[in-house]
Amino acid sequence: MIRYPKLPENYSIGITAPSSGIEIQLHYILQEVKRKFESNHQLIIGDSTYTQNKAKSAPSEIRAKELNTFLQSEEIDIVIPPWGGELAIEILDKIDFEGIRNKWILGYSDISVILLPITLKTGIATAHGTNLVDMRGKYSDETTKKMGECIKNIAR
Repeated sequence: MIRYPKLPENYSIGITAPSSGIEIQLHYILQEVKRKFESNHQLIIGDSTYTQNKAKSAPSEIRAKELNTFLQSEEIDIVIPPWGGELAIEILDKIDFEGIRNKWILGYSDISVILLPITLKTGIATAHGTNLVDMRGKYSDETTKKMGECIKNIAR
């Protein structure tokens, strides 16, 4: 049976990069994310979010440890990676599926490699949808706008 996590009104967002992180010359993107979300939500940003080296944010052990910490944290209500990437598959065998709390995980592209096994192994619904950097702007395309509306509806 699928379990659908419930978001509280003022939910906290955990930002971690289980695949690609944000390289230093693009850190201004994180500032845009902070400006958009910090006034209404607590942002918990993992170290892997700020790094990128050879097609991944960090070595697989570090990415997996940070993701597990975020998925097990009582302080984080939804986990949204900055974007996809190419090497999320490297951490699948390191995910502690039994320790995952009932919370939303949102993303697409390489993040789908993580979403499917989480849902299949835990029964927790995950959301194949926009990554965090896609929601940073003042205006959004129709698909991204709909995802933002869905998140607001989940919180109700």
